[in-house]
Amino acid sequence: MKKIFLLTICISLLSLTGCSKSARDVGNTQEMINGQVVEIEGPQDQYGYFPHMRLTFNDDQIQEVYFDYISDTAEKKSQDEEYNSTMQEKTGTSTELAMIDLRQQLLNKQDVEEIRIIAGATQTSKEFIEMAAKAIKSYEDGKTSANNYGAGNEALDAVNRGRGLQTTSTQSDEQSTYFNGGDGNSSSASSTSSES
Repeated sequence: MKKIFLLTICISLLSLTGCSKSARDVGNTQEMINGQVVEIEGPQDQYGYFPHMRLTFNDDQIQEVYFDYISDTAEKKSQDEEYNSTMQEKTGTSTELAMIDLRQQLLNKQDVEEIRIIAGATQTSKEFIEMAAKAIKSYEDGKTSANNYGAGNEALDAVNRGRGLQTTSTQSDEQSTYFNGGDGNSSSASSTSSES
């Protein structure tokens, strides 16, 4: 019985050996941090989608824009092939193309008043502009999200808390900056073209 017990403990310890983060992992996480995040969600549309916007700010500039419509089942309107092909036939554009254009406009102009309405995607354009204005106002009022990776020593503190060690961070939540994790449907300032 003792041998089985010791064998179980040894196997458990061996399986957990590679599970902790190293200082290098924490450093890599901190390198990804690029600003404060503001997220806004609008009311459900007639097709069952909720408009969702996430802006990432760095030095008071919009660095990354995410915008899409998401259903209760986590499906994205930009990836709904049937909806987009029907819209393309009727209006000459798709939701996906309109969203890409709107995100690029906001990144390039940094001002919602300069964003032009996209023909064939008027409702999407208006909702984008309205939500971007709300997100920018939230940022200016200091209402940023705290649901992504933190800056400073927060990542190291999280690792230490997991190990049962004392944390060293004195940074408050209001001073934290966050990384917008993105999901493949976002535009960032570093990937923008020279459109105007």
